[in-house]
Amino acid sequence: MESFDIILRSQRDTDIPCTVVLPDKGGHLPLVLMAHGFCATRHENGTFEMLAKKLADAGIASIRCDFPGCNESEESHEFNNLENNMDHLDTLLNYMKEYCEIDEYRVGMVGYSMGGKVVLHYTKRHPEIGVMGLWAPAAMNGISTGSGSDLGNPEVMKQWSEIARRDGLYPYHNSFDGRIVPLGKDFFDQLLNSNAKDLFSQYDGHVIMVNGDKDDIIPPAILEDVASAAHPDADFVHHVVKGANHGFGAWTNEPHQMEELVQVTSEFIIKYL
Repeated sequence: MESFDIILRSQRDTDIPCTVVLPDKGGHLPLVLMAHGFCATRHENGTFEMLAKKLADAGIASIRCDFPGCNESEESHEFNNLENNMDHLDTLLNYMKEYCEIDEYRVGMVGYSMGGKVVLHYTKRHPEIGVMGLWAPAAMNGISTGSGSDLGNPEVMKQWSEIARRDGLYPYHNSFDGRIVPLGKDFFDQLLNSNAKDLFSQYDGHVIMVNGDKDDIIPPAILEDVASAAHPDADFVHHVVKGANHGFGAWTNEPHQMEELVQVTSEFIIKYL
């Protein structure tokens, strides 16, 4: 297995910090693109690293990046939105096709939380994506989660959107680390107009959705509703990690939950990709 970090240049002429993981064998490799969540990193508390290793051991390449304003990205978070994040993924996909001997007909994706919403929109842009892994995904239409969080409240989001439209950005207080995160108007507009659940219902490929039954950010009821909309021709698996919240054990020092998440996802992807 080979793993290396690389800086790619985005379509907006900005730097994209990335990590590429390649299996020992080369030539026409299947590929998995990974999309992290809101204000997260391309490593996702180690779970993306764990997944990349399991995939590489099975002969599958992967690439993941920091979206604008996250982790090692030097951009302002005001440029973090669905469209810009998908443009980042296009850059990653094009790089892997050009330099890493990727089989362009065997491409899958994994998205965590907000990254799940990105993945669902990206598969509309790229119908060749044959396998999806959705981890506690923000897979609802719009942004309403019913969790009590302001970030999942459409009325609050509309108010913040107006402030961003008036002032150029909204200064969001991230309760996880205390940072003030600038959010641009496109962030709000694109989330409020997202039709992720509809896109999920139209997807007839292979998809596994994993969530915790104690998740209070994307509550289980939301994802049960999404699961009920699965396309009848899709190979769909809905796996629930018992006792897990939105962090799948990373926030509560329960590594067995992280291992379960990665194990069921890797087995599914390896089977179908």
